[in-house]
Amino acid sequence: MPRQIIPSEVAEIITHQSHVFIQGAIGEPRTIIEALESAQKVNKTVDYYGVSIPGINRFSPHEFHPGARFHSFFLHNQIANRSSNNLLFHPLHYRDTFRYLENHNGFDVAIIQVAPADANGNHSLGPTVDFVPSILARTKLIIAEVNQQLPAVSNGATIKHRDIDLIVAADHDLPCNQPLAGGVTETKIAKNVSALIDDGSCIQIGIGKLPSSILQQLRHHKRLGLHSGLISQDSRDLIEAGCITGENKSIDRHQHVTGIALGQKDFYQWVAKHPQVHFRPVDYTHDQKTLTALDQFVSINSVLEIDLLGQANAEHVQGRAVSASGGLIDFVRGARASTGGKSIIAMPATAMKGSNSRIVSRLPSDAITTLCRADIDYLVTEYGSASLFSLATDQRAQALIDVAAPEHRDALYQDWENSKTQGQAKRV
Repeated sequence: MPRQIIPSEVAEIITHQSHVFIQGAIGEPRTIIEALESAQKVNKTVDYYGVSIPGINRFSPHEFHPGARFHSFFLHNQIANRSSNNLLFHPLHYRDTFRYLENHNGFDVAIIQVAPADANGNHSLGPTVDFVPSILARTKLIIAEVNQQLPAVSNGATIKHRDIDLIVAADHDLPCNQPLAGGVTETKIAKNVSALIDDGSCIQIGIGKLPSSILQQLRHHKRLGLHSGLISQDSRDLIEAGCITGENKSIDRHQHVTGIALGQKDFYQWVAKHPQVHFRPVDYTHDQKTLTALDQFVSINSVLEIDLLGQANAEHVQGRAVSASGGLIDFVRGARASTGGKSIIAMPATAMKGSNSRIVSRLPSDAITTLCRADIDYLVTEYGSASLFSLATDQRAQALIDVAAPEHRDALYQDWENSKTQGQAKRV
């Protein structure tokens, strides 16, 4: 049976040369993390592993103490701009991240968050499953922060009380995602995206101003399904309105499948009790076999920039890491393999108040090619949608120029013509 300890003891339990997994998303064990951050005088080599979500997680294990290193599978401003010598980024797709963690030689310690045990002695992981199941079987010591405010979900992963080694009592709010209202540009893009989505489609979408605007534009659609890495308040609105029913899904019919929830406190309570919301780990939500089996699977994502070849960068801005591929490629390629599926990339046509086109002639040398030119079916901006599938190289470039901001189209067209003259485009 597990022994209860106080948070400050965790730093002493983690020994020199340990490999430690720390849960992220809304399952971050905040009480334990704060205790580790306060124990900075400790000097020992420890490798920490975790997936830190932008806007939700701000912990930086590589700053816990001298000798600490953080193996991160996601990058964002809160961690990428800090002491990078001890930050090791692993550029893996989400499904491969799960496989990496699952096949790791074994973690010495896993620090997770769970809900209080039920009458059967099971602790729910709450509305945040994602990567935790990948590490439980091969971890020597499991430390669980039992948070009184983490709701147990009706359909999700659990861990038995007897399988936990140490318990830290906690009672704190979960990280919340503040809703962001889209503006005129986001609304225009959203309308263009909604026109590409047929009734009965199964959608995957993220969070933010643009995803929120897109979901709001789907309120007149019917028989939609949901299979996504996360579920948000906007998805709840469509479920309650009867737009997302799951009745047309080829698998998991009538189920809204996701890995984590992101929203406010009342949303967490709602999603935990909803009988049709099912929380599944990444090896199911992002698996190609699963996605291929979903007919009419439509992935809706965004990137930072795309060039006239159709290559897209979703990770770097001016050579600086601001994100990672995450589940983007899993879902894009899953949609491409789905019967009747569509891969949609939606983004504003410009950045920097219109001065920079996000459709560029070629990706800069310091950019990352996150998506290959054959990955995208549709590129959608406020100026329309470009259907790229099966287009020849020149046709593809013209289609992308047509949805660029008008003030940038001439320069893009001239760049493309110049590249052909120089023989660069003939080699693609």
